[in-house]
Amino acid sequence: MEGGKRVLRVIVVEDEDDDVALLVRELRRAFDAQYVHVSTPDHLRRVLQDGPWDVVISDWSLPSFNGLDAFRIVREMGFDFPFIIVSGTIAEENAVEALKAGVHDFMSKGRFARLVPAIERELRDASMRHQKRLAEADLERQRAETERSERLLRSVLQAVPEGVIVVDIEGRVVEWSGGADAIFHMPRADVALSDWPAHYGLHLPDANTLVAGSDLALVKALDGTDVDRQELFLSNSAVPKGVWLSVSARPLRTADGRITGAVGVFRDVTNEKSAQEQLMISDRMASVGMLAAGVAHEINNPLGAALLNLELVHEMIGRSPEKRDEAELKASMADIRSAVGRVREIVGDLRIFSRHEDRSAVRADVRTALESSLRMAFNEIRHRAHVEKDYASAPIVCGSEGRLGQVFLNLIVNAAQAMPEGHVDDNMIRVATRTDDAGRAVVEISDTGTGIPPEAIAHLFTPFFTTKPAGIGTGLGLAICQRIVQQMGGEIEVESEVGKGTTFRVILPPAPAAAEMNGARAHVITRPPLSQRRGRILVVDDEAMLASAIRRVLASQHDVVTTTRAVDALDQLRSGETFDVIFSDLMMPQVTGMELYDRICKEFPEHAPRVVFLTGGAFTQAARDFLAHVSNPTLEKPIDRRGLLALVSERVKAPSLPPTRMSTYPPVR
Repeated sequence: MEGGKRVLRVIVVEDEDDDVALLVRELRRAFDAQYVHVSTPDHLRRVLQDGPWDVVISDWSLPSFNGLDAFRIVREMGFDFPFIIVSGTIAEENAVEALKAGVHDFMSKGRFARLVPAIERELRDASMRHQKRLAEADLERQRAETERSERLLRSVLQAVPEGVIVVDIEGRVVEWSGGADAIFHMPRADVALSDWPAHYGLHLPDANTLVAGSDLALVKALDGTDVDRQELFLSNSAVPKGVWLSVSARPLRTADGRITGAVGVFRDVTNEKSAQEQLMISDRMASVGMLAAGVAHEINNPLGAALLNLELVHEMIGRSPEKRDEAELKASMADIRSAVGRVREIVGDLRIFSRHEDRSAVRADVRTALESSLRMAFNEIRHRAHVEKDYASAPIVCGSEGRLGQVFLNLIVNAAQAMPEGHVDDNMIRVATRTDDAGRAVVEISDTGTGIPPEAIAHLFTPFFTTKPAGIGTGLGLAICQRIVQQMGGEIEVESEVGKGTTFRVILPPAPAAAEMNGARAHVITRPPLSQRRGRILVVDDEAMLASAIRRVLASQHDVVTTTRAVDALDQLRSGETFDVIFSDLMMPQVTGMELYDRICKEFPEHAPRVVFLTGGAFTQAARDFLAHVSNPTLEKPIDRRGLLALVSERVKAPSLPPTRMSTYPPVR
């Protein structure tokens, strides 16, 4: 309240200044009216973002839009304050349409007797709606909290304990807890202990090989060995997808030390392993985030060079041919290509580190992972040390470059942070690769930093232990590195001397002989072949510049239609249009490429195998699952021109396309 009058914040949508003045004068009879006058949709959108506002009063007919358009803009932006139309030209059918759409009231210009009461009524109603929403939200929170409490109570009351199994000295089961049924997903069976792997489906951590009976934790305990956290993968007819188990066992002894049996405790650690995987991914993303400023610097340098050269090329193209320096033009174009290639390389490094990988074995080159990690850490290194490389031959290993890169990036950043800034010529980080006598790949990362005290080395791989100052690091990096290396069947060693430096050594077993990749959809291109005929191509991408670029590349050989919306693509197909290739961005607003594909499968199955997905990265679980499910080709952004031409040519000249798998992937909501 100001001066006894209520403050009223008003947006006036009107194109006549005199009408605005009359309206404001009427409002100020009852309110301290503070208003903004708008007359175009864009201005209205900008003003709406500058709120808060109490009411919108709009003319019906304006040059660039009408009152109903204005109302829809208000609603599309999520606002629910009163909207009143004041017009001298509104027809009865328009008024009815506006009220049906949700406009709160309308009245004629110059007849303002109802204006103030209408505003006061709608403000009360808006306040009631707001209070109702708050109450409903509070009720929903209470309901959710009640459900959480109920779930917790049910979990406590119905918790299944870990499986506890006791065997006698002969290996016969004498105790089998109720929790064991839940762990094994099978009831107790009268089978010899050595036959448990085949009967219950107990596998080694590779999830494929049955564990040997003699390696079971209970068998070892009967021999007098304590076993802690043996990792097994259980998969049988009841759980075909399998679960991860952690098994600990102890021998049972009499007072005189004679072994009479053994006890084993079986835990389902599937969720814990999933959490550990997420922790590894989070650590990798945290490392990338920490280096973001350096990566931005590395992108800005070639980007700046490309922009400057583009301006120069633009200027030279505008000159007459006789005044144009063709050599300089070609040099600038070459620099642009080189700079953009450098940006593409950096983005590729980021993609390696952000990629979500499953546990399936893949082949990785330790040198490639090292180079990517060095590029990522360049800005962290450049002010502290110089890098020396000693790359001898090293075998390909089983694992992913993303996880290897995570290990190497942690070790490289640790090495850099072990040395103060400055004295770059004196400080050194040395990275080396070689093959040891056992044929394993060996990667060494050394520094000439402060070194690690002997008493700290024993705790280096303990979670949350750190030798760094407070506020630097989480103490998880080396623990995660060790786990990743161990999962790849390798080991990590450390040697350090205070005042002289530290060397971390990663040793990994070689991968088996190369096998043809299953399900590979990459195209190996030597030159872009010309199509036998002009094809019809549809490009669906919400990035209009990219769609236009694809059209320009293909237009000399094919007829290309572009759209930024999936719904327009569906309209093209529904109108009877046919296409040889449909390029669809995977992630789009409103209707995604996944949803578009699902609808094409249902409505136009003959076009489903013609879809090629464009992606700058499948950064949601739904997108990753989708790409793993479909057999259609995928082009990763930035798109290579030669590869694009070759793919289109190949698919256009194909006499017929194979029948597609009908989509069973659920539409993304």
